Amino acid sequence: MLLISILCVPFVVGLLCLFARPHALMEALNIAGFASVLILGVKLFKTVLTNNGNAVTQWNEFLRADALSAWMVLLIAIVSLATSLYAVRYFRRDLANGTVTERGFREYYVLTPLFATGMLLVVLANNLGVMWIAVEATALSSVLLVALYNRKTSLEAAWKYVMLGGVGLVLALFGTIFTYAAAIGKTGGEMPSFNWSRLLAMAPQLDHHLITLAFIFVLVGYGTKAGLAPMHTWLPDAHSEAPSPTSAMLSGVSLKIAIYALVRFHILVTACLHSSFSSNLLIGFGLFSMLLAGPFILVQQNLKRMLAYSSLEHVGLIFVAVGMNAPLTVFGALLHMGYHALTKPVLFFAAGNIQQRFHTLDFQRIGSGLVRTMPVTALLLGLATVAVSGLPPFGLFVSELTVLAGSFTSNYAWASVVILISLIVVFCGVLNKMAGLLLGPSNGAHARETISLSNIAAMSLPLGTLLVFTVWLPDCLRQLMELAGNIIRGLP
Repeated sequence: MLLISILCVPFVVGLLCLFARPHALMEALNIAGFASVLILGVKLFKTVLTNNGNAVTQWNEFLRADALSAWMVLLIAIVSLATSLYAVRYFRRDLANGTVTERGFREYYVLTPLFATGMLLVVLANNLGVMWIAVEATALSSVLLVALYNRKTSLEAAWKYVMLGGVGLVLALFGTIFTYAAAIGKTGGEMPSFNWSRLLAMAPQLDHHLITLAFIFVLVGYGTKAGLAPMHTWLPDAHSEAPSPTSAMLSGVSLKIAIYALVRFHILVTACLHSSFSSNLLIGFGLFSMLLAGPFILVQQNLKRMLAYSSLEHVGLIFVAVGMNAPLTVFGALLHMGYHALTKPVLFFAAGNIQQRFHTLDFQRIGSGLVRTMPVTALLLGLATVAVSGLPPFGLFVSELTVLAGSFTSNYAWASVVILISLIVVFCGVLNKMAGLLLGPSNGAHARETISLSNIAAMSLPLGTLLVFTVWLPDCLRQLMELAGNIIRGLP
């Protein structure tokens, strides 16, 4: 019942928050629910390792968790728990300021656990059709969260998200149908199974033309949801207009859920075609995303939009690393997903603190000298900026170096040059914007900040965890990622 419990806990929490009355009860339910999911996720992680990497299945293989699924469950649980801690102080301030209504407050605490449930179902569903439905469910719940403030700009961002995301998911549905069609007639007259594990077992028998067409549709479809360029245009609007806790979940794990779905198809296509067709597409789109992110970061005037374009660069790097399909690059991609999931929420939490204080995210209107007026937020924002820029001693430096080392040793030296150029441009852009925001003289118009314990915990715990796992990666966690890497590379 482990997999069922992981799905049921946040779903039940969302339903309970629909009827709960006191604000403190809704807050406590969310924190307790996501803490329980994290405990169950750790148990799943241990179970997969105990089974020597063999998948855990339930409901006649309807639910299935291998090492890759277990890794994603851990990321979703950690980010969701940190977000639930930060949301307590954040929405209390919004209620006091009249920024959010009582109805909006309840909507957040109902929709967020349902959003998490959808993401968990994506990584635990064995059936490709159910996985698509789960991705659709995450889109529906998250778009309502993007529109939570009911402003003109947030409604516009939500509609943009709906339109582009909807088109993307329709294309992903076509790709999913074509994948099923590729298996028809290959099972001795019986209707083929739609389970990913069954399709993978018969991958060499699948129709090559249909599976090629299917991956193109899936790449554009799930690539849109992952924020892959040039299908990324919804990303900066949605991230900048959503409440900061929602932005943290969108950037921290929601983009990676779409990456996960696309990688599952990549594994299937590679096993079927025995060629680098899907790998080349992932590398091409990934490099384009990385190159595009830098110039947009350099010209951004909005803090959260800049962070959204930073996500575009990191998503691109993950796709490039997976596409290279070398042991080091795939391991680096998984490592990068984890480190990025720990770093990006802290940046959006800090942006939320700044927005609530200055009522804007525009760099010019905020001014400089944040370290004087908001010293705690500025310190954590500065550390997270150093981390997301790929500087030591934080883990993204290690994961990026791992990907670069793997690309040099696997005949992708040309791609390494493009990656380095992109990383340098993004590094310069982010550091330039953040240095101007944090340092320099303050205008003195604002008193020093007061910050709650839950706020500090939500921002410092992910950074502390990031630092610990940078200098000390437990053998069990390394083993899980190696097993997940073998799955991506198509090894037994």
